[in-house]
Order: sequence, then C-alpha cells, then structure tokens
Amino acid sequence: MKCVPEELVQPASFRGLLSAAVLDWAVIAGALVLAPLAPRYFYPVWLLLIAGRLHALGVVLHDVVHMPLGRKSPMIRLIEILAGYPIGTTVEAMRYHHLRHHSDLGLHNDPYLKTWVGESRLRFWIMSLRYFFLVPLWVLRGVIGAVASYLPGLRGIYGRVFLQDRSGEDLTGSRELLACAREDRWQTLFYICVAVLVALRPRLMIAYYLLPVVVAGYLAGVRLLFEHVQKPSTERSRQAILRFTRNHHLGWTGKLLLAPHNVGYHLIHHLHPQASFENLCKIQEWYERNGTLQSEMT
Repeated sequence: MKCVPEELVQPASFRGLLSAAVLDWAVIAGALVLAPLAPRYFYPVWLLLIAGRLHALGVVLHDVVHMPLGRKSPMIRLIEILAGYPIGTTVEAMRYHHLRHHSDLGLHNDPYLKTWVGESRLRFWIMSLRYFFLVPLWVLRGVIGAVASYLPGLRGIYGRVFLQDRSGEDLTGSRELLACAREDRWQTLFYICVAVLVALRPRLMIAYYLLPVVVAGYLAGVRLLFEHVQKPSTERSRQAILRFTRNHHLGWTGKLLLAPHNVGYHLIHHLHPQASFENLCKIQEWYERNGTLQSEMT
C-alpha cells in the first residue's frame, strides 16, 4: 500500500493557526461594521455569518489540541484567548474529551458516541436540539472547574459531567483533570469580563455575541452527529475508522457553517489526526488518485 506523502500529514504551524483565527475575527469585525448599515431584516444573515466564524474558531483550537504540546507557550495562550475562550473552552478541556474520542472511537468510553440516534433521522434532529445548550454548559464548566481546582471533592462531577469522562475511575487525584480545572479559572475570568460588557451594552452583546455563540455551539453539535456513524464499535483499528467516520458538507455551505476549515474531511482527519486542516482536502485528493480508500472500504 502506498503511504501518504510526509509533507501532507505535517501538523499545522502555530503561526498559521493564529493567522486563521485572526482572519475569522476579521470576518466577524466586518459583519459588526456592516450590520448597522443594513436593514434590520438582514440580521439572520449576520447571525449565521458570525456563528459560522465562531464555529471556525473552534476548529482552529481543535488543531492545537492535536499538536504535541509541552508547556503552554505565549503563542498557544494567544490562540486560546482568540479561538477558545470566546466559545467557552480551553486547550486542556477540549484536549481531555477530544483525544479520548479519537482513541476510543465508537467504543463504550467514546464521549461523543450517541447510540440512541442510530440511523433514525428523527432521533438525529431531536438529539441535535441539546447542542443549543453546548456553549452555555461549557461556560458553566469553567465555573465548576475553577471551584474544583480548590475543592477535590468536586472533581469527579466536573470530570464525568463536564469533561465527559467515561472511564469510571476516581478522578480526584488526576493531574490531567486538575490541569483542566486550573485553566478554567482563566476562562471564568474571561466570562466575568463578558458579563460586564453584557451589563453595559446588553442589546449589542446579545445580538452579536451571545446568540451567535449559542448557534455556533449548535452547528458544532450537528457537525458531530453528521461526521460519525452513531453505532457502537468493538475494536480500535483503521477499519473501524473507515466504518464509523465520514466526510460531509464539503461545499460552500459547509465552509461557511457546518464544516469550516476543512473539518468536513472528517474521515481523513481520523486517519491522520495531526495533519493540518489546510492539507485535509489534499490528502483526500491523494487517496482518490490512488484509489486506496475505495479498495479498503469494499
């Protein structure tokens, strides 16, 4: 079997991720400038545009999560402030549940597995409604985590409910969980500042941040349902990845809303989780030219 060229599976650079986050914020800033000049009935357009870019910021942070990380550098912290805090998460919190999803794809410990959905379209859309609460719950996670960083007795609830830990282990002494809790103190401080801004400019903040970020959470949740087959697996293998993940929304609608920054190439992402989002489409094209995936899936 031919191997994917090494240059295509290289991780993203922090500078490239910072540039992507700045570009997403530039689009949001442009929407905020243009919105007052447009008729009020255009508001849904601005709402979706901003929500799509907030969703895109989550994908930027997601690429950071997959990079080999040591001590949190000022560059990582800057990306986290731009792409993580505004959507209610930190590098550590996303890393905790997301890397477990990759290692336990489709298994009983997979925090993203929703077996109740199965193949039912009706259950799919019913389940999707819960994701309107995703970002509010992530913000609440920050508060609970901040308290849990000082109260060990709260760490079990914090880990199982808010970090989606499915291990069943005693989490009180977990260093990884404690690192998440300590980082959540900074996220909570960020949202205290947000609360002050909401008190000062309630209509502006609700219309152009709070509602869009809730919609962004919904988009991220629906994406999760689209990109995984919601059935249990029994093995960790390449074949399991081919069976239980799928590409989706690869067109312009996806780029704007449901699959920004090439995250719609989700099968490719699971096969090469550290590859930069910029190269996922190129890796897909490489597989298509070589007919590799088609032969493995048949």
